[in-house]
Amino acid sequence: MSSKVFQDNVFPRHVSDLMNLMHGIVFQGTDGEETWDTYLELRQKEYIALALAQYYQCDHCVSYHLSAVCKLETTSRTCISENINAMVLFLRIDTRQIGKSEKDHWIKAWKRFAYMVSLENGDSLLPYFISLAIGIARNDDFLIEFSGTEIRQVLSEQDKDVRAVIGELEALVIFMKAAASKNRIIDKIEAVCAS
Repeated sequence: MSSKVFQDNVFPRHVSDLMNLMHGIVFQGTDGEETWDTYLELRQKEYIALALAQYYQCDHCVSYHLSAVCKLETTSRTCISENINAMVLFLRIDTRQIGKSEKDHWIKAWKRFAYMVSLENGDSLLPYFISLAIGIARNDDFLIEFSGTEIRQVLSEQDKDVRAVIGELEALVIFMKAAASKNRIIDKIEAVCAS
């Protein structure tokens, strides 16, 4: 494969190759030889990956996916960063830990905020894809149901395969969890090996 997203001096080469292969499959829908149908646009995937990278606090992944989003967008790097940071900050509120009136207020505030972000980037589902991805990442039943319901409704109205779209999103979440877990510790592992 031509993509070399994962390279360092400690990670075994064959595992780096596997991670690069997974990156190609998840983001481009191909392993270099075979190609599969994809249901999310590359732009959506990169935004979701950027939000997950921010959520996982992986500076390497944030830098990589922010650059990727900037190549696909005309929106400024600063605007993209601010919107993603605001969404992730909003989604860090664990609604399992708040009362009913606070949760009701959270839902209304999220819907207003998601609408504004949607207007800015022209994609009404993107904030909900991001919130579903973070809900899946932390196994948050409320966030999964809340975001999934919105996504299912819109995709059904568009006559799109809900399972295929959400399945592709789930694959992206799983990939990013592995990628961020690996990438955010590279320097620490290098330091241990150099000692």
